[in-house]
Amino acid sequence: MKRISLIVALLLVAFAAGAATPDTLSSKQWRFTLSGLVNPQAFIDTRQVVSGREEMMLFYPKPVELDADGNDLNAVPSFNMLAITARLALTIEGPDVLGAHVRGYIEGDYTGASDASINLFRLRHAYIDMRWRHHELLLGQYWYPMVVHEIMPATQPLNMGAPFHPYARYSQARYTMRYSNFEVIAAACFQLDNKSQGALGSSTTYLKHSLIPEFNLQLRYHSDRLLAGAACNLLVIKPRDYITDSAGGKHKVNTRYSSLSFSAFMRYDWDKWSIKAQTIISDNLYEGCTLGGYYELYDMMTGDYDYRPFHFATLWVDFGRTKGHWRPGLFVGGAYNTSPSTIHLATQTVTGVYGRGYDIDWMYRIQPRIGYVTNFGLSFWFEVEHTFAAYRNTLSDPAPTARHAYGRVHNERFILGAVYNFNHTFRH
Repeated sequence: MKRISLIVALLLVAFAAGAATPDTLSSKQWRFTLSGLVNPQAFIDTRQVVSGREEMMLFYPKPVELDADGNDLNAVPSFNMLAITARLALTIEGPDVLGAHVRGYIEGDYTGASDASINLFRLRHAYIDMRWRHHELLLGQYWYPMVVHEIMPATQPLNMGAPFHPYARYSQARYTMRYSNFEVIAAACFQLDNKSQGALGSSTTYLKHSLIPEFNLQLRYHSDRLLAGAACNLLVIKPRDYITDSAGGKHKVNTRYSSLSFSAFMRYDWDKWSIKAQTIISDNLYEGCTLGGYYELYDMMTGDYDYRPFHFATLWVDFGRTKGHWRPGLFVGGAYNTSPSTIHLATQTVTGVYGRGYDIDWMYRIQPRIGYVTNFGLSFWFEVEHTFAAYRNTLSDPAPTARHAYGRVHNERFILGAVYNFNHTFRH
């Protein structure tokens, strides 16, 4: 009923706004744009994968897991087709307020907030954007700042280059100052769909109880062909509110854990070519659908908890070309786990390991694509994802056993999809 009500409300607004359709937007007029897409995708995997959203959000192949007869339980192919990325959006533009051009944007799709809510309409973006000549203020849910939307890979699958390229949306207050070709962006972010992990599982509690939002600071340079920039990200969480002693008694703790991550990015366009790239040096950047996380240490001598990050160095590059109706391209990504191979200390015990891909030593992906785009919003795409992962021994399994062989594995995903975009503006 909620989904139907939202769709009906959007349509009513659109039809009501269609009473007048002048060519330009005056200072007293309102403009409504209804847009969206339908995006069915069929895909085949040659191996079981670590993923989300009915395996549409592919991260990397699962390690070798042997049964009693020596057979790899994860060497099982799969085939599926989904259309849950269908999307509906409404843009509202009205009279200037406080000297700023004001825009509101609401967008949702059917991927759900978790695997348990797939096919339910969920919020992707919802923000107010106020833009002056040299300043801009955005309030609401928008792309996570480590996701530079101007340089996002042109791949079609839901992962959009993850886990090499970040992919998340956060509630935030984002301020942008522009001067000539330069931009400075500062954002304070809050979690919702993308949560930290810890002793309570996946939860927003760790960030909320730290009383400190996630901060991001960026510097960008724009020209006609080039966008280049760098970013610094600070995440502070409070993994525990209390500890429990051997007798079952609870003791309040106030330990916070801070982690810094850095990014450099660029996009360059020439003729009908485009190249995009980003590198990330991360500490505990699990929340952005990337690799990383942290582990928890208990000091048996002092009785205190301590936290250490999993460090990853990541680089991805995306090439694309426009040739008539055809859109060939190539995405290449790589990641290296720079954390020590063993994290056990003589006087400390690992009591928790939280994150994604921390048992991977290094991995890469090669993803060629070809698309055919018509003049009427309809396009067709075919892509192949070759993802390779070299596993290291995990904390819970210090040495390989007959049950878990780990090792080096790869998966090939073949994706065939169609996209139908629509966009219509009503003025009133």
